[in-house]
Amino acid sequence: MNQYWTAVRGPATLPAHATARYELRPPAGRFALPRRPGVRIRLRAFTAVPQTLSSADVRLRPSA
Repeated sequence: MNQYWTAVRGPATLPAHATARYELRPPAGRFALPRRPGVRIRLRAFTAVPQTLSSADVRLRPSA
């Protein structure tokens, strides 16, 4: 697992069962994505109160 990323856009809080769109920035400012279409990246979000871990698989869109 990489170091924590920073949310640069999106709501500061999100109610239970709600959805939102966020823009994330990697800690070093760059993150090399695999170049193969269909590669899965696991996104995990941690919250402190209540302590939760949410996971989602993100797939890269094929290049047009």
